[in-house]
Amino acid sequence: MRNRALCVIAVFGAVILTPLLARAQDSPAPAEPPRHISTFARTIAGDLKSMASKDNGAVLSSSIALALLAYPFDKTLTVRASSSTFLKTSFEGWARIAGQEWFFASGAAAAYTYGRVFDDARAAAVGADLIEAEIVAGMTTHALKYATQRPRPDGEEFSFPSGHAAGSFAMATVLQRHYGVKAAVPAYAFATLISGARLQANSHYPTDIIAGAAVGILSGRAATFELGPHHVRLSPAVGAKSVGISGSIH
Repeated sequence: MRNRALCVIAVFGAVILTPLLARAQDSPAPAEPPRHISTFARTIAGDLKSMASKDNGAVLSSSIALALLAYPFDKTLTVRASSSTFLKTSFEGWARIAGQEWFFASGAAAAYTYGRVFDDARAAAVGADLIEAEIVAGMTTHALKYATQRPRPDGEEFSFPSGHAAGSFAMATVLQRHYGVKAAVPAYAFATLISGARLQANSHYPTDIIAGAAVGILSGRAATFELGPHHVRLSPAVGAKSVGISGSIH
């Protein structure tokens, strides 16, 4: 278990730090000035408001459509995933650790600290946006959990939405908005693995994960509102015996 956790932390560190270490090859990007503590609450409030903005309409509508399509298969897909020996062997243990709030907070703080210590304004801005996105995702997730009171498949409380999905997709979205496809591919792959593992753990239904991923993407976009040129487009994909989601990054 400990070795798996260390491997996951190493992968997460690589996802966060690889684009930072490659900054010398990129054109300089204007850095966001440090946020003053007195404006922090106002910034978070603005982020929460912008999550429902017109610019995020495509993400919201696609997520709602996909959740409605997946809802009839919620229990069936969760039972199949949780009883899969392959998925259990692949995901058991490490995904629970990697999806915790403290895990993403540590990565965000590490990026910000790196930028401040080594006088890298861009890294500091990325770290600040990661921290902001995780706070917004956490606040939104917990508010929805207490509002819906949906039981988990294993009988525990607060299933909807998935906090693991929200945190991982918030991280992926911030990296994608700052660095484009080169960071988006590993970051979204990591987020997808973390989210999918929650089905195997019998801790969430597919609709919980879809909603969590949407919260994460919206939180990441809200924290990086000034980086508008990069967008994520999601759309539902329905097969004969499956429900999925397709997307594009540009």
